[in-house]
Amino acid sequence: MERFAKIALESLNSALKVPIQLTDLEIPPDPQLGDFALPCFKLAQSFQKSPNQVAQLLCSKIQDQVTDEILVSTQGPYLNFTVRPQKVLSSLLKDILLGPERGHYGSLPKNSRGKWVIEYGSPNVAKPLNIYHLRTTVLGASLDRVARYRGYEVSSINHLGDWGKQYGMLAVAFERYHKTVEDSLSLTDLVELYVKINSDAEKDPTIEIQAKQAFLDLEKEEPKITQIWKKCIEISLQGFRHSYQRLNIHFDYIWGESHYKNQLIPLIENLKTQGILVQSEGAWIVPLVDENNKELTPCILQKNDGGTLYATRDIAAALYRHKQFAFDRMTYVVGADQKLHFKQIFGVLKKMGVPWVKDCEHIPTGLYRFKDAKMSTRKGNFVTLEEVLALAKQKVITLMQDRGHTSPPAQSQSSFEEIAEKIAIGAIVFHDLHNDPARDVEFDIERVVDFEGETGPYLQYAHTRCLSILRKASTTSQSQESIEFSLSLISLLNSPSELQLIKTLGQFPLHLERTLRFSKASQLAHFLIEVTRSFGVFYRQCQVLGHSTQLTQARLMLVEATRRVLAQGLTLLGVPLPEWM
Repeated sequence: MERFAKIALESLNSALKVPIQLTDLEIPPDPQLGDFALPCFKLAQSFQKSPNQVAQLLCSKIQDQVTDEILVSTQGPYLNFTVRPQKVLSSLLKDILLGPERGHYGSLPKNSRGKWVIEYGSPNVAKPLNIYHLRTTVLGASLDRVARYRGYEVSSINHLGDWGKQYGMLAVAFERYHKTVEDSLSLTDLVELYVKINSDAEKDPTIEIQAKQAFLDLEKEEPKITQIWKKCIEISLQGFRHSYQRLNIHFDYIWGESHYKNQLIPLIENLKTQGILVQSEGAWIVPLVDENNKELTPCILQKNDGGTLYATRDIAAALYRHKQFAFDRMTYVVGADQKLHFKQIFGVLKKMGVPWVKDCEHIPTGLYRFKDAKMSTRKGNFVTLEEVLALAKQKVITLMQDRGHTSPPAQSQSSFEEIAEKIAIGAIVFHDLHNDPARDVEFDIERVVDFEGETGPYLQYAHTRCLSILRKASTTSQSQESIEFSLSLISLLNSPSELQLIKTLGQFPLHLERTLRFSKASQLAHFLIEVTRSFGVFYRQCQVLGHSTQLTQARLMLVEATRRVLAQGLTLLGVPLPEWM
């Protein structure tokens, strides 16, 4: 449908003073209204007319330009476009099965668009990946995949929290509890040390003072504390790597805050020279105002003891990344509790006269809620990501055993354990991405792994059903010649459910683009649910096997097209594809 949407867009832009983008088009909730629509509310002011009048005016202006392929109508303030059925049949299914990107419907040529830096993941060293890390990690990874698929040149960065007073606390803990870098320590051991030293610090205020001094020594590269710090990073990366592999998460660069440590003093001195930094109670700060010219909390870049802060390192990182990548867009996928922080970072960059600050954005993510308690590593009452994945996997195994599925069929190349792992990962990832990233999510493991409803297993099952149908027809690997021959049979797909399924599949590129425009993987997740529903209607109303050879072949093509879109969409989200359920 992207091709038809672009035809409509070209006609619209010839009639408009302010150009609109592909992602300004919406998918109507009722297919009877059209295949895509333009809401005219934002155009009312420039036309000096009501939204309804704008829709009618545009309809009369562009109707003659597109009527060969698209029907144009209005519904109140919406300008609706309906692709003619014969055009749907003759082009969409062919595009999905035999398009120039063969096997990658909706993709754009590699590096055909701008450069995009995406920061996500960003855990703190010396702490395990917790369940709340999942939100930023899977959202960032899905945007990363979709952006590459749609032609962006992406540089993904895992910005480790490997610098700051917490490493001073760990250095004090090593000394206080008689640990050395030669000891065989795990990530769990580091957490226990961190929790214990924080508990002791509540009773002994001198620990905080010692920790601050230890971090200052680390900034000066004092050998003993530097060894401890390096040991903590080594142990942490080993632990992170296992979880990232399970989730199929890959980063182009894993750079901690320490990566920029040598740039901090020159940055501070430069800001002082420009008069951007001012002194306040011994610290150096940048006074800021927001977009409405209201006073914002000042950004502290150097403490009164000479130490730097998280903000100092983030500003240095932004400058470094632009120099390194010359990006057109930089996205920080970070928790919503950092909104003020990024307002300050962008505010300082703006004061510095950096023109590309307009290309930087913070995509906030909400929290997971467990009985309304926000987890805290410092207090020790956190839930690790590995624990949640293990719980989900056990729930999946129990559900499958309850259904009598204790082993895969003989032709399967996957073990029962591998199938359960894929379903569990898919359940956890889809549950997160299906929700609006900015909202908090109530985590209910029973709902997450449910095989019915809007869940990962529900979509995975739809994909395996497509595979099962194709296996029964012995057409799991149709040759190009076979499909091309079958295109002559497309006209046999003329029932309402067949036509609607083809149209729904054709919306895939539009939803990929909306996913990137709004930085919400929920756009793609909800689309895949619609595909599954539309396929379900088709499957119930149109018998695939058992008809004439020609009709069976035509419907098998539609099953294969559905399988490809589901497979590609789920893969972009990071949802594994079990071959059997």
